Amino acid sequence: MFEARDNAQLLRLMEELSCLKKGAYESNIKFTSRAKMIRDELAMLGNPVDDNTLALRVLSGLPSEYGMLRTVLDNKDVKLVMSDVTAKLLQVEQRNMSTGSLKPVGSVRSQAFAAAAPKKPFDKTSVACYYCDKKGHMKLD
Repeated sequence: MFEARDNAQLLRLMEELSCLKKGAYESNIKFTSRAKMIRDELAMLGNPVDDNTLALRVLSGLPSEYGMLRTVLDNKDVKLVMSDVTAKLLQVEQRNMSTGSLKPVGSVRSQAFAAAAPKKPFDKTSVACYYCDKKGHMKLD
């Protein structure tokens, strides 16, 4: 019974690691921390993941903005260390934020500006009711 549950959890974690992708509004620290948590959970189940494999999975989950960093780190002659990859990712993120090429995703400032932005009034004339197909109102569920 316990082995079946462990195997199911192991399968889920391995799938999660193989499909690891950085979210659009996720910082690099959160992304690498998520990868490390998956690695730690796999190790607890008796299936450790080496540092080089984890670093390669993290690099493969990066969006296209990190293409140059991925190329440089992928072509290194030595095995990758996760702490080095994390440090490089943070450097690139800081540089991009200072030059303005990437938005500081998830920062308090960007959330505050989004909340303070004036909202456009809702235009009912463009809405059509899905129940009677008349414009100007919606059927409540």
